[in-house]
Amino acid sequence: MEVKKKILVTTALEVSWGDSQGKIVFLGEWCKKHSMKNLWSSKEHITIDYHWANRKKLSIDHAYLESLNEELLKELTLFLNQYHSQNKSERYWRIIIGPWLLAYVSIIWDRWEAISSAIDLNEKMETYFIRDALLRRPQNDFAEFREAHDSDIWNHSIFAEIIQNRSPKNIQTKIIDTALHQEPTASKPQFTLKQSILRYLARLADVCLQFISSKNQEILIFHSYFPRKALIYFYLKLRIMPRWHSLFKEPIDYLKSKDRTNLKFKKLIGKNEFEKYLFQNIFKDIPIAYLEGYTSIKETTKKIANAEKIFTANAYIANEIFKIWAAEQSSAGAKLIISSHGQAFYSLFSNFDLEDKIADKRIVWGKKWIKTQTSMPPNKLHYKAGDYEQNTNVLFIDYENTRYGFRCVSIPVGPLVLEVFNQNKIFLESLDSEILTNMRVRPKGLGSWETKKRYIDQFGEDIITHESTMLKDFQKSRIIVCCYPQTSFAESMYSGIPSVLLLKKGIWECQSIYDELFSDLEEAKILHFDPKDAAKHIKDIYKNPRIWWDSQKVLLARKKFEEICLRTSNNPKDQWVNFFKNIDSK
Repeated sequence: MEVKKKILVTTALEVSWGDSQGKIVFLGEWCKKHSMKNLWSSKEHITIDYHWANRKKLSIDHAYLESLNEELLKELTLFLNQYHSQNKSERYWRIIIGPWLLAYVSIIWDRWEAISSAIDLNEKMETYFIRDALLRRPQNDFAEFREAHDSDIWNHSIFAEIIQNRSPKNIQTKIIDTALHQEPTASKPQFTLKQSILRYLARLADVCLQFISSKNQEILIFHSYFPRKALIYFYLKLRIMPRWHSLFKEPIDYLKSKDRTNLKFKKLIGKNEFEKYLFQNIFKDIPIAYLEGYTSIKETTKKIANAEKIFTANAYIANEIFKIWAAEQSSAGAKLIISSHGQAFYSLFSNFDLEDKIADKRIVWGKKWIKTQTSMPPNKLHYKAGDYEQNTNVLFIDYENTRYGFRCVSIPVGPLVLEVFNQNKIFLESLDSEILTNMRVRPKGLGSWETKKRYIDQFGEDIITHESTMLKDFQKSRIIVCCYPQTSFAESMYSGIPSVLLLKKGIWECQSIYDELFSDLEEAKILHFDPKDAAKHIKDIYKNPRIWWDSQKVLLARKKFEEICLRTSNNPKDQWVNFFKNIDSK
């Protein structure tokens, strides 16, 4: 009997799947897009398990990658200072490249370990590389990198390069020439005439305000997540001139990358094969914003007012103009304040504590877990339910994330997102028909697992909500069910609408400060790990959720949640005003 050849498939690019005669070995679930099910389901195939499904391995990898990230940051500080003829601190460069570096190190390790899993099968396989995909160019900035690392072409290039570098004996490689439709990358936003006029007026207003006021600002607030009314209140109370900060929002004209062939670390070699590969390739992938584009962005920042205190909730992640400006300002003595922009339960592993390392003040909602943090009321939660309508929908808030793993983080990433979806499906299938008819799913809208399409295929079009905002969904809901323990659950609990949290056990590791609270929420039936048990609970409370929601045990659990996770106050705006006033500017 003839033994079928085995073809290792690394991505969802069908042209790399070989002929129809072989048995396919999918490197991961990311290869099997839901919209392509008719193609892959009919083929004989197996799928390799995701390495970070092993949470003990995740913990070990996190410690290793965090240490490696710090080692690389030190070397990149030396390199970038020399490349740009600067003498900046490690903190300065961490503010600028930190978000990209911690993601890149984790992503390359994740792809390396996926190939390790294929090698460990110890079976003869062949794999096809698309020649065009191997010609990878650096992304312009972090935003474009974020799009690329969840694309099939970019990952096909990385996987192919790793296999070529490692030359495993059980994997034979073949190069194929084929026309390749390039996946879209981040492009300059297109504005309507009205939007263009508004942008021009905002820019003009900024210029005028800067002209009539001091070049220096006491406080600069940008991407704060505060509602507009709260910002106006702060400006009045703090006696500062309001600004639109339009220069931070200007599109950047990036130059093409130069030849980077000779770029390398002077001393850093690598303790193992992975590190050698990483150190060799990091200069191929480091975004243009940090090399060829750095000087021009830095020049742009000189047009922006100086500040003694800088407050942001998320501009430190992907806004390159803001990051370089903030790094310059911090070097000159300004205080950088970074606030949480979400969460209910903070993850055990997230960003290698980037926010705590770059901020002079790190604001968290609720209880702090690092001594240097500052606990403040949430700057994002604003909706409290008024009159409670009994005959409304049950809202289910979905979770989705990237198809390919993107950070070493203790939340479901990559194929683990499917585990969450499969549990959600069991929950919905376990509901009574009447409840399911009144159930509305709100897709998260982040990621590429096509969960919206999966819900429609399974339960029909009507299960998806058509409301434009989550607030409108809240206003039409008698019960809210959330399947991830982050911002949406915090908003749900804060709203006062009867809320349930359904979690996939074992892949949502959180800070230990929540251990006792988790037990109390589970005992009060707010938290569930079993989807069928959660469905039964919804059935039990469906007719009158308020009886359960306002019971003594649940009220105590809700109060404890607010104390530990939200730390709300009677007058949060004045509490924030006092906070801003009391920050030492020098």
